[in-house]
Amino acid sequence: KKNTKDMLLALQIPTYMGFDNPDQNTGKMHTTGWEINLGWRDRIGQVGYKIDFNLSDFKSVMGDLGGTEFLGDQIKVKGSEFNEWYGYRTNGLFQTSDDLSGAALISSSTKPGDVRYVDVSGSNGAPDGRISPEYDRVLLGGSLPRYTYGANIRFDYKHFDLGIVIQGVGKQNVRMESDWVQPLLQNWLNITSLVDGNYYSNYNTAKENMEAKYPRLTYSNPGSNYVMSDFWMFNGRYLRIKNISLGYNVPQSLYKTYLQNIRLYASVSDLFCMNKYPKGYDPESGINNYPITTTVVFGASIRF
Repeated sequence: KKNTKDMLLALQIPTYMGFDNPDQNTGKMHTTGWEINLGWRDRIGQVGYKIDFNLSDFKSVMGDLGGTEFLGDQIKVKGSEFNEWYGYRTNGLFQTSDDLSGAALISSSTKPGDVRYVDVSGSNGAPDGRISPEYDRVLLGGSLPRYTYGANIRFDYKHFDLGIVIQGVGKQNVRMESDWVQPLLQNWLNITSLVDGNYYSNYNTAKENMEAKYPRLTYSNPGSNYVMSDFWMFNGRYLRIKNISLGYNVPQSLYKTYLQNIRLYASVSDLFCMNKYPKGYDPESGINNYPITTTVVFGASIRF
């Protein structure tokens, strides 16, 4: 599938104008995508089964917009994906004071244990020995989910039936929010359990610091480590067992004939989700919404 749309955008104007960015009906967005739906139904002896599977993907690329629209850590600009992440490339953490010597720094207060950013370019089109938002931020990949899929699987055997519903996303560039990992947000706050034991520290061995996942703990100038960069991005793909249901149709010989059907069933929703999100965070509900909970239902259906 191919589709081209006109877009209403709040395009960037110079800040000295003193006005908010005006909305303009301008620009093009080109979307291409595809979808697959497969199904199969059969019996093996007394066991019947049915499988329905779907997989789809789309990608939206911005055409000529007549300008640039910034959306926090995301951007719309010609050639970018729709709401693409925009920030710095990184190369691990500074390990020693020697690493800082001659390195391109984002701040004069950078110390060992801070994120090391890549000097991409400068005013003359080549690396200039410093990290600046004007020349060193780059496109980091689209923010929308890719390769969404689902499956509905059903089995039946004599009076029993079993249904399983699966859904998921194959790929999504997700930013680890600073609220998840940033320590000492206020002077009286501690560090999150996610960071505990996984950060750079002067009390670690050199090997432990080489393997550290997170920067040093600091309350001063925290923005240097937690600006938008690929350091904080991960693949937010997930597979969720959305529902499992088990039913039993009571043989009619066991009850009076004026009843047409008695069915007993049990159902479990949102039982399991396999993902790379930090423990306690859900790929669908995010950080600021009520988490998705597992629900167990038992019931009976009687038809007269």
